[in-house]
Amino acid sequence: MDSAKNITRYHALDSWRGICACMVALFHFDVISHLSFLPLTRNAYLFVDFFFVLSGFVIASNYRSRLAEGFGTGRFLLLRLGRIYPLHLVTLLLFIPIDAAKDGIGPNLLQASVTNILLLQGLGVNPQNWLNFASWSISTEFAAYVIFAAVVSRIGPTIWPWLLPIIAGPVVLATISPDGMNATFDYGLVRCLYGFALGVLAFDLRERFPVLRARLAPSVETLLEAASLMLVVGYVSVAGSSVTLQVASPLVFTLVVLVFAREAGAVSRWLTVPSMLTIGTLTYSIYMLHPLLRAVVRAILMVVERLTHTELFASYALSPGHEPTKVVSLNGSLWLGDLLQIAMLLLTVLLSVATYRLVEEPGRDWVRRLMDRRRVGTVRGARPAFDA
Repeated sequence: MDSAKNITRYHALDSWRGICACMVALFHFDVISHLSFLPLTRNAYLFVDFFFVLSGFVIASNYRSRLAEGFGTGRFLLLRLGRIYPLHLVTLLLFIPIDAAKDGIGPNLLQASVTNILLLQGLGVNPQNWLNFASWSISTEFAAYVIFAAVVSRIGPTIWPWLLPIIAGPVVLATISPDGMNATFDYGLVRCLYGFALGVLAFDLRERFPVLRARLAPSVETLLEAASLMLVVGYVSVAGSSVTLQVASPLVFTLVVLVFAREAGAVSRWLTVPSMLTIGTLTYSIYMLHPLLRAVVRAILMVVERLTHTELFASYALSPGHEPTKVVSLNGSLWLGDLLQIAMLLLTVLLSVATYRLVEEPGRDWVRRLMDRRRVGTVRGARPAFDA
């Protein structure tokens, strides 16, 4: 049975992932505020790469040996689909009428819908990021799962195939990608595989070198964790000034993953209090829902702007190196902007509780029950096709 008890949980890293999802949401909310002007927030798109590194680490931890021993590629991919697809489909269906009302029904919407349904939207097949703009990374994650399963099943738990994206990824992102490290629909797969491969490498190193798992004195562990936390905050804050720094950010996140996988210091204890664990549990919903909430809030403000003849938007480039776009500006007040962003984030978290319970858990559990029934069939002599 592929139940949750068979999965190794890295609770402190789960909370890290939740924090990163909240930072990505703040980055995307596009509001003139003190929060938006913080260097950490302006470069928070880099926290998506933390997801990729952590995904590679956790998937390698839980499935590398099992896949090498015959777990089944189809079985693995079906479990991963059960984890990511239900919420992706729900947000996609909610976004389709929004985009239809905004841009009309035409070939672009049809292409966007089909590519999103097939999880191709982050693989360079579309000319821009359509519908739920955050879902490009879900597309590339699933592609990474397919590659991971194929490599491990055919070659085994070796590390050398993962050196290619680690070496080539930064070069492509720094020299070819139009948006550098902020690649999404075009070079998103390169970006994902770069971080994912680093996560696989981090797990391999942790397994090969026991010193990476050996506990140190509590004060030393706390010092390591505090230094890693400050490194992330400082590094992301200054990374916007250099393409080289941006492209190197997954290496920083790899170090953080190795430190906090130990869960041995005071920072880890803080990250594993119930409230932080809840944010970590809701990570996927927070990430997938925040673009929807952003779209709804912007639509409401546009209506209010027309009805009251009040300027609620301004042309501004919140992201470095990008053309100015319409961002929310509440009478030019940074403090009102802060309140709006915080309210949007809190509402996203509250909605995420509902989608986690009503969409994520039921979808994941349905697939697990399906797997259990298939395994019963296997015991009775009927080998399921997806285990071939």
